[in-house]
Amino acid sequence: MSLPKKTKFDPQFAIADSSGKPTQQFRDYLSGLDALVTALTTGANTALTNAANDGAAAAAGVQVGQLYRNGSVIQVRVV
Repeated sequence: MSLPKKTKFDPQFAIADSSGKPTQQFRDYLSGLDALVTALTTGANTALTNAANDGAAAAAGVQVGQLYRNGSVIQVRVV
């Protein structure tokens, strides 16, 4: 399996606050990403809810901070 090449990291939220500390959203994102990578490497079932946006993910039962997918893109519900 090869990953698509990406030229830059483009989050939709701030990575650090004005004092340089990681924001809570960024820490939640990293926690979710770590859980996903761990599940993928251990062969766990990682079926994610498919939703077009945070509103649709919420309607499907995805909690704030949890991962869902929009087609082949993995997203974190933030609203």
